[in-house]
Parts: sequence; C-alpha cells; structure tokens
Amino acid sequence: MPRRPATSLPMPFFLVALANFLFFLSFAFFFLLPLWILEQGGGEEVAGRVSGVFGFAGLAVLPLVGYLLDRFGRRRFMISGTLLAAGCSLAYMRVDEIGPALYGLRMVHGVAFTLAFTGAQTLAVLYAPVERRAQAIGWFGISTILTHAISPAIGEEIVARWGFDAMFATSAVLGLVAFALACALPQPPPLRTAAGSAELDRGLARRAVGTASLAMVCYGFGFGATQTFAPVLMERFDIGRVGVFFVAWSCAAVTVRIVLGGAADRYGRRAVIVPAMATMSLALVLLAWMRTLPGMVLVGTVFGMAQGLLYPTMNALVADWSSAHNIGRTQSLFSGSYSLGIASSSFFFGTVAERYGFTAMFLATFVITLVGLATFVLGPGDPDAEPAPALLSPDEA
Repeated sequence: MPRRPATSLPMPFFLVALANFLFFLSFAFFFLLPLWILEQGGGEEVAGRVSGVFGFAGLAVLPLVGYLLDRFGRRRFMISGTLLAAGCSLAYMRVDEIGPALYGLRMVHGVAFTLAFTGAQTLAVLYAPVERRAQAIGWFGISTILTHAISPAIGEEIVARWGFDAMFATSAVLGLVAFALACALPQPPPLRTAAGSAELDRGLARRAVGTASLAMVCYGFGFGATQTFAPVLMERFDIGRVGVFFVAWSCAAVTVRIVLGGAADRYGRRAVIVPAMATMSLALVLLAWMRTLPGMVLVGTVFGMAQGLLYPTMNALVADWSSAHNIGRTQSLFSGSYSLGIASSSFFFGTVAERYGFTAMFLATFVITLVGLATFVLGPGDPDAEPAPALLSPDEA
C-alpha cells in the first residue's frame, strides 16, 4: 500500500551530501590506481592486493568507529576522516614503487575513508525525514555515484597530460575542501523512527540487520570485482577508455535513483531490493564475456541501475530496524559488510583472474551474489510499523 506524502529535506542534508561529493571526488581518482600498478610492473594479483588492504584496514577499525559514533557524535568522524584522506593523497606523491610504503599508505587511507564515509552516511540518515528515508539515502548516494563518472574520466586526462602525481595533488585539494564543509555541518537530530518501531522485537531486529549485512557481503564481492578489475580487463584487452565504463555506470545509477528513488518508501524495501539484487547478478554474468566497448557500456548501465537501487534501499531497511541508541553501530555494520565483500573480492580474486582468467573470476563472483540473494529472501522482511513519525526522547535513546 502506498505511503503518505513526505516532508521536505532540510538544508544540512544537502550540505553533508555536497561535502560527501567532494570527498568521493577526491577518493574516486584512486579507481585508476590499478593502472599505476600496471605501469610499475605489477599484475592483477598485485592490483587486487593493494586495493584489498585498503578495505581490510578500514574494516579493522570499523567496530570501534561504530561504537564511538554513538558515544561521541558523527561530525567529528567526518571531519577527521576527510582531513586524513587529504594528507594520504599528498603522501602518494612520495611513493615510487610497489612495496611496504605503498601498502602502509593504503592502510592509513582505508582508515581515513572509514571515518569519513561512515560519519557522512550516518549524518545523512539522521538529517533525512523518516517518510523519505530510502529516497533521501538514494539522493545522498548520488553524491557518491557521480564521482564514479567524473573522477576516472578527469583522472585519465590528468595522468595523460601531467602524470599520476598531478592526479594525487588534485585529490588532496578536493579532500581539503570537503574537510572545510564538514566543519560547517550542524549537530544532527536524534534518529526519527516510524511509530511502533521502538517496540520491535530486538531479536528479530538483530536477525534482520544480520541478514541484510550478510547479503551485502556477498554483493560487495560483485561491486569489488567490477570496480577493481573492469579497468584492468579493459586495459588488458585494449577495449577503450576506462572512464567510458564508469560514466555509463554512474549515469544509470543516478537516473534510476531520480526516477525510482521513492519506490521503496511507497511500496516497501523488499519490493525494490530483490529485483535489484537479481539485476546486479545478471551484470556480472554479462561482464564475464563482454570484450567490446559497446558491451562494456551495456554492462556498466545494467550494473549501475542495480547498484543505484540496492545500496540505498538496503541501507534504509537497516535504519528501519535500528534505534536511536545503536544507529551508529548498525550503519557501521552495514557499510562494513559491504566493504568486507569489496575488500575480499579485490584481495583474493586478482589471483583468480591472473591464473584462470576474467571469465572464471566474474562467474565465481556471480555465484557468491546468488548466495546473498537467497540469504536475503529467506530472512525477515520490512518492519510492520506504520509510517507516522515518532521522535525518541533522550531518555529512550
């Protein structure tokens, strides 16, 4: 049954989205880092491991970050993360070989990313009105997805003209602007929740959040394989500019969020999540065999449509099952689960691609996503609460 009309989004929501956009504009330049590794003589295995340690380092601090988010607030984590990430971007200019310094810097960068993004994502959930939560999170995610199109395309041009050091410097400048905007954000309100959700069975809520997180681990494999190895595949087979693939991906994700971003708020989360999962799995099957530029554009479009709906809708579902006292932890668990899949795919599947080929690697990833789909379908559904908003008091929080 369609839900009632929603309220408007507050200005701080757009401010955090702008800060997040600049942060990810800085971060997404590093989608081209595998190309730097190939230039230094590394292969798919090394590229995957360099990408993987970034994710694993962020995951190592995520449980602590989730706890501290609820205890000390969210703004300071976004502020410190954006500043640290800008410093890391500058530090890459001092690295001239694949070795301990590169791996160490990637680990620090992974920690910075976790601080900044987890803080920003939690702030967006808190600023968003409950009646438009899925749509708002989807729109917030546009600030991330647009960078997937812009940064690799700009980064390729910068590298072609001035080299990788110029790209790293540009990333640092953008990170510092994101830091300045994060400092201007106001304190967020407490989590608003649908009427009756405070009385949800805690055991069922934990199971729902756990099921969603496990499913996102599996789909993180799909995202990680695509993000890390699609550029390498295109380089190996001389298919064309990597930026074209990311532009197709990003345009599709942005379009679907604008056109269908409110569907989950009107018709329920599972009605959107299950088709999105199936579509992302389909994209991985296509990617296993596509070796032409039009084919890669098609894959990028299909993948972007799926990912554009899956991540924000699942994020909204996790928020629906959360409460004011644990929103930082559940958001950290959610984003950490996705990051675990991304990091694991990047770290281990480079070896699979190098030894058995890209087709075998992407088909293995496809099977893992099917496990995630089955896990989610068999788990709890949407909370049965009505949408009328109720603000938890400080005592209840």
